[in-house]
Amino acid sequence: MDDMDERLPQPVHGERGEAHAPGELELVRSFLSLHDHSAIDNSTLQPGPATVGWWLRTEELLPANIEVAEEDFSWAIAIRDALVDKVRGNMGAPPNTDADLRLNTAAVETGLRPRFDDHRLVPTVDGFRGAIGRLLGVAFMAELDGSWHRFRLCADPTCTTVFYDRSKNHSAKWCSMQTCGNRNKVRAFRERHAPTA
Repeated sequence: MDDMDERLPQPVHGERGEAHAPGELELVRSFLSLHDHSAIDNSTLQPGPATVGWWLRTEELLPANIEVAEEDFSWAIAIRDALVDKVRGNMGAPPNTDADLRLNTAAVETGLRPRFDDHRLVPTVDGFRGAIGRLLGVAFMAELDGSWHRFRLCADPTCTTVFYDRSKNHSAKWCSMQTCGNRNKVRAFRERHAPTA
């Protein structure tokens, strides 16, 4: 069976109570949290081409008539992985020079240009790569204004959600207390109170 056939059909991503980022930065957070689920065991999978295309069209970043080519999909996933590595850096991971190189190259490939009239970076290419370029421009501006540093990865090892940490001391652990937070608290409680042999 093909890997794509083992995925649950889209859309599979509902509201889980995770903290949303301000303004257009929410687009980046949502892209970084995008994932599929296995139809076999409901485990989290990296998003496939259909999911990436569905999300870009849903967010009106890509026209409905444009399909995601395999080459563009691989390119976008490499960028997504590099941005997730930068989120890990927010959580104390060492800097990843390969991720920075990938993002710098993608900025050139999408032709990002500054706009002084509305203080943002915009891509000069259209279509799929232009849509990803828009996300890159938002991410870069978030690094400049400091809002990027509030991004965190959920501490639940089965979750791949990126969330925006709104806590005063930047110490939030879970993308959502209603889902991952409660699940992990219940698990820890059961482990503490498990009968000993």
